[in-house]
Amino acid sequence: MRYLLLAAAATALFFAAYWVLMRHEKRHQMVRWYLMGTLVLSLLLPAIHLRLAVPQQHIAGNLPGIFSQASLPGMASTASTASTAATADAGSVSFAQVFLWVWLTGFAVAATLLAVRVLHLRRRMRALPCREEDGISLTLLDDDTHAFSFGKHIVVGTKGFSDAEVQQLVGHETVHVRQGHTVDTLLCELAKAVLWFDPFVYLYARELKRVHEYIADSAMMSASYAELFYHQVSGRSYSPLANGFDYRMVHQRIAMMARHRGRSGWLKPLAALPVAVAVLLAACSPKSSPLVGHWEYVSGTSEHVFLGDNVPYPGFTVDMGEEHLLDDLTFSADGTASFLAWNNTMVDHKFVYEPCALEWQVVGDSLLLRNERGEEVWHILQLDDETLVFVDSDIFTYHGGDGHQRNTYTYRRKK
Repeated sequence: MRYLLLAAAATALFFAAYWVLMRHEKRHQMVRWYLMGTLVLSLLLPAIHLRLAVPQQHIAGNLPGIFSQASLPGMASTASTASTAATADAGSVSFAQVFLWVWLTGFAVAATLLAVRVLHLRRRMRALPCREEDGISLTLLDDDTHAFSFGKHIVVGTKGFSDAEVQQLVGHETVHVRQGHTVDTLLCELAKAVLWFDPFVYLYARELKRVHEYIADSAMMSASYAELFYHQVSGRSYSPLANGFDYRMVHQRIAMMARHRGRSGWLKPLAALPVAVAVLLAACSPKSSPLVGHWEYVSGTSEHVFLGDNVPYPGFTVDMGEEHLLDDLTFSADGTASFLAWNNTMVDHKFVYEPCALEWQVVGDSLLLRNERGEEVWHILQLDDETLVFVDSDIFTYHGGDGHQRNTYTYRRKK
């Protein structure tokens, strides 16, 4: 949904720049490439997800509390509340899901209609008698069909026209064929299928068709050609997909032929640059911390150091084996974490684990985990693409003496 909305916003901004700066521009080829280029950019830019370097603590610090299940020992929230919330979420349908299904339905209908129209037009044109001229198929009909072209096929209705006028109509359509205007039209139709809900895509198609006519008119400029506009102002249209000699634009096309070209018009397409940058920034997402991902437990050690002179035991370090605090760590870019934590109880000589969901953030070399009940801080010793090592520590009292416990945990990124 985010992609579609950004693409629609891009077409609106690009088209607004065209309407303000280039609608009356005499450089028709430049305008054509602006319209085609910005339409393609509107479809491509929202799909480019650049990663911006944003400090991770800014991400997590702005999040509301999200705690769906039991937390770490001493920070536990009730699991029943989480279960109720999860059930409610599972039974609800989000707006994004509704939007997606509606869009898919519209896209399927639009794509199907486009395919049917193209196949129908090609079938009708193949049934027409034609002759080849310089790689172009030419059909002359003895009726009032509008002159039009599709691909490399030109159809001209000759009824009411002199031979010279027919040649001018053929020349006009030849410009459309030589410059590949059918490709432009089909691209617009595809964009209309993808963004069928966006009114600016339809405006793009209308304006591009107008520019196609301006280009052909410029190539055929002559006094006799201008008179041809008034010779016939109605006729039978063949297909909206075809490039035709459109008499409905007579006044606009004559006015454009009479317009003078400005000196600085070539600078106008530069208006697309700030729009493109804005769309790219909107499509960006914050650069994730290397902590983001799924980690599995490798090993852990627990170091006990006793302080004071009357302590009967020396310090020692033990391998924790399976007695590790956390397993199946998953850190998400939105500042939430999920994992399994043992709760200091054992069943059948094995520690009991329970699911945990917390907020996390990295500040310097410290990893902070918190919920509404409290916060724990762990020190990160190593963090790269493959390995995560962190420690936590605590002060304890044992047989009248104080001690310091330091636990070190090593994880590797799960593939």
